[in-house]
Amino acid sequence: MATRILPVGAEAPLAAGSSNATTVGGATVVRVLATAGSVVVFRTDEDDVAIGSFTMMNNTAEMVEKYHSDKIYVTGAAVKIASVGNTQ
Repeated sequence: MATRILPVGAEAPLAAGSSNATTVGGATVVRVLATAGSVVVFRTDEDDVAIGSFTMMNNTAEMVEKYHSDKIYVTGAAVKIASVGNTQ
């Protein structure tokens, strides 16, 4: 079964570290792509309080749902993010 993705923003690199946390333009669904090694993806609220995290393996992509004001940041390198729409 093919995956359906509705791009609503340009893909961009995301540098590691909490100082690079982003709302991804206020997106509520974000595609995260890890292309070099495993990374930990963190979701925080608008006040930078951690909500949750998960580990992604090398060469994987995940969809992250969040509130528009929530932020995402990662540990590790070679991560790309893109705002996408919910197609389900």
